[in-house]
Amino acid sequence: MAKAAAAIGCRAHSGWAVMVAVTGSAGAPVVLGRRRIELLDGVLPTQPYHAVAASYLSRGEAAELITGVEALAATRAAAALAEAAAGLRADGFSLAEVAVVVKDRRLPDELDRILASHALLHAAEGELYEEALAEGALLAGLLPRRLVSPRSIHPTLEAAGRALGAPWQKDHKMAAAAAASLLTTPT
Repeated sequence: MAKAAAAIGCRAHSGWAVMVAVTGSAGAPVVLGRRRIELLDGVLPTQPYHAVAASYLSRGEAAELITGVEALAATRAAAALAEAAAGLRADGFSLAEVAVVVKDRRLPDELDRILASHALLHAAEGELYEEALAEGALLAGLLPRRLVSPRSIHPTLEAAGRALGAPWQKDHKMAAAAAASLLTTPT
């Protein structure tokens, strides 16, 4: 007998993310659970580009700090995703993919250009955490799919959130919608 498919969706923030697991189909998703993932340990700055912009670090030290934040976030995301995947598999679900909700943004390659713009600092940090979640999925043996924020939320997801109770906010809904889009709709 084939196992029911499940998918995980993630929505990043500075230093943390929302993770939601769903099953069913894209047309009739069922939320299995949700949790907050802490991506940092309280030692490294949650906004590394802001920290670099406000410091006198050399460009080498700045790059090392930013890389360190992304590496720790990816490692912690991998642990949380591996744990969630193991739990879903233990409950009889098959799982292969993780949907990472991303924003469509264009960042310059040069760190100095990013540091010169407050808006680009935020954009770079958003992209850093989205990429950390995708890298974490790979480290956990799952295929990451980067999906642009859904424009609409399936009514079933709204109802599922009410059934789960608080919190069921925009981030939870977007992560759930992204995960549901990975599930096939029965024909």
